[in-house]
Amino acid sequence: MRFLFLALKFSLLALIYLFILRIFYFIITDLRNSAKTNTALEELSDAGIGAELVVTESTVSSLKTGDVVRLGRETRIGRGRNNDFKIPDSFVSHNHARIIFKEQSFFLEDLNSINGTYINGIRVRDPLPLKTGDSLKIAGVTFKFARWENEVE
Repeated sequence: MRFLFLALKFSLLALIYLFILRIFYFIITDLRNSAKTNTALEELSDAGIGAELVVTESTVSSLKTGDVVRLGRETRIGRGRNNDFKIPDSFVSHNHARIIFKEQSFFLEDLNSINGTYINGIRVRDPLPLKTGDSLKIAGVTFKFARWENEVE
């Protein structure tokens, strides 16, 4: 009986240590992702290039009209934790879409999401270039795309 209690104590202690290690893992991963995003934003800013998404409509309580998402060289959107911008909505795929900067333009690409990604009401099937004023819709969230004014066309 004593052996059983000793085994339970060590098992509980091991679970506590695993829990603490897991918390540190998530903190370190989050800090690394944040540093990568900041570096990408600084590179674009230094080059005088930039863009953002502005929330114009939202059925998601954590996103309000007027919220702004700055875009980097690659901005992944979805509800999974590995995305640069997370939308906590069950209609958003874990890896829903991405916006990439290449050839002096920003392109929107749907990542085979179930409910689709839309530009100006048209479903995105292939990567499409974004223009200032374009309306993007992902599930219950609508964004307006805007490029920074100091960018040279």
